[in-house]
Amino acid sequence: MIWDPVYGGMDLSQGMVVYTDWRPFLDFVYYITNFLMWPVYQLAALINGMLHLKYSYGMPTADLMQHMASEMAKHSFLKDKVAAFDTPFFKQAMVGYLDFLAIPATVLFRLFEPLLDLVVETFKNLFWNILIEFSFTKRKEATYQDALGQRAADLMKLKVEYKNLSKEANILAQSVITDELTKVYNKRFFIEKMTYEFKMAKDKKKILSMCMVDIDHFKKLNDNYGHLVGDKVLKAVAQVAKGATPADCFCCRFGGEEFAIIMPLKDVEEAHAIISKIHSSLPLLRFDNDANLRTAASFGLCVADFSAERAQELKGFEDLIKVADDLLYKAKLNGRNRIEVEHLT
Repeated sequence: MIWDPVYGGMDLSQGMVVYTDWRPFLDFVYYITNFLMWPVYQLAALINGMLHLKYSYGMPTADLMQHMASEMAKHSFLKDKVAAFDTPFFKQAMVGYLDFLAIPATVLFRLFEPLLDLVVETFKNLFWNILIEFSFTKRKEATYQDALGQRAADLMKLKVEYKNLSKEANILAQSVITDELTKVYNKRFFIEKMTYEFKMAKDKKKILSMCMVDIDHFKKLNDNYGHLVGDKVLKAVAQVAKGATPADCFCCRFGGEEFAIIMPLKDVEEAHAIISKIHSSLPLLRFDNDANLRTAASFGLCVADFSAERAQELKGFEDLIKVADDLLYKAKLNGRNRIEVEHLT
């Protein structure tokens, strides 16, 4: 036993008592981590570098201290310092003390290791971002500008193509329902429109007017002037009829030299005024082929008021066409170039 005024009576042969009590546990921790002696080894390495000691990694602490003392005693400026530590108490106590310092060092390192990793990662990312921003910004901006310019050009091209396709679609849609020669609605459109307007007028008890138009002496005109002149006459008559037809009415070529005009919601006075304008305008037409060439037409106008019982007797739009066609035939028999009207009330 060694008596010490600070520590009292204790056996210091195995170092500090607090270390001696925990020695089995700490030995196990040292074995697992292999890192708890790091502060001692680093201190020894530092002194070794300064004094050129013959130090080897893993040297026992007691041997290390004895070796350090003997080496340090060789230097005159350290000789008096070594003597102060050359006591049995210091040598025995420091064996456990130096080992015990590894515990808080390791704990602190383990606690701050995630923080150190975070700091290193943050600085690494910051450095990388700065490197990217300052090294590649111009190149990226140029690339983005080129991409945006190309995208804008592609969008403009697509917009132009869309407009062209829309125009072509409209032209195609119009060609399906337009007579190629006269540029008024064709018979296909006439039948579809008449089917719809007849049903609407009958169901809602509204007025539907319809007129059949036939160019007078058209066969004779073809025989005398030829089919090319006949086509010019058809075009001219169609343009007159189309020009006199309101926007909410529909001028159609029924077939050959015959036209049909659908006039939804037009009463007898309104329908007669439209047809009269066409009738009076046709004789005023002039043609280059022959200054004396004149044209006229016969008209069969039927006005069906479906609020009346007589109009409700019509089963379908074909019945309304037949009434107008009969009126047209009557106009032909009565001398042509005239309007025959029937009001179904």
